[in-house]
Amino acid sequence: MLTGSYSNIIEVATVAQQREALLILLRPHIEPVFGAAKTVEHEVAAFNALKVLGYVGHDADEFDLVEKLRITKSKARSLLYQTALRSGNSQADIDEALRKALMTTRAVREGALYLIEVPDPLTMDRLRKRVRNYGFLSDGSFSGAIAKVPEGALVRLMEDLISDEHKADIRRQLVKAGMPDRTVAGVIKAMLSTAAKKAAGELGDQTATAIGDELGRVLRIGWEALKSFVDK
Repeated sequence: MLTGSYSNIIEVATVAQQREALLILLRPHIEPVFGAAKTVEHEVAAFNALKVLGYVGHDADEFDLVEKLRITKSKARSLLYQTALRSGNSQADIDEALRKALMTTRAVREGALYLIEVPDPLTMDRLRKRVRNYGFLSDGSFSGAIAKVPEGALVRLMEDLISDEHKADIRRQLVKAGMPDRTVAGVIKAMLSTAAKKAAGELGDQTATAIGDELGRVLRIGWEALKSFVDK
């Protein structure tokens, strides 16, 4: 029974966690006035309270919610979407969510496209918008939690998401190395090409992680993750 599970997490939660969860649950009842909030506001509040109590993880995906809350996959994705809409929506928050998606993905190349898993539905929509803004087709190329991103769009996205500090360092190092193509986009494209060839020659999980690992390393450490591709 779910009731028993909730009782258990409340019993082991700290007083601070219990207070925060209670405040989150009560807030929709009094804002703007008692009884005015829609059902979705109470569902989002309950979901956030369960995260505070530790019943579901802060990075839970739809599969976690199906198991933990015993709801349908479509309901789970809707809940994730509605919760994300009420969270941080600054450009920095959006970029960070996209970085997280790329850094934790199991990316793999399929022809001219890169398959990237993006569990959060709002982040998926924002990725779709970025791809469209870059001038690439996105409609019909995205299905569920899997985005199919053209290489050119992925290069642009990576360039946008690399920190300004890392980009400046990459450009300095390319000039120092005397490379004919001294653009950040150029070295990212070279990295993707080499990583894709490496993935094609490997088997099993390594195939899916080879490209994704490189994307994460570039976002985290910049030039140090790219210099080997320049040396080659």
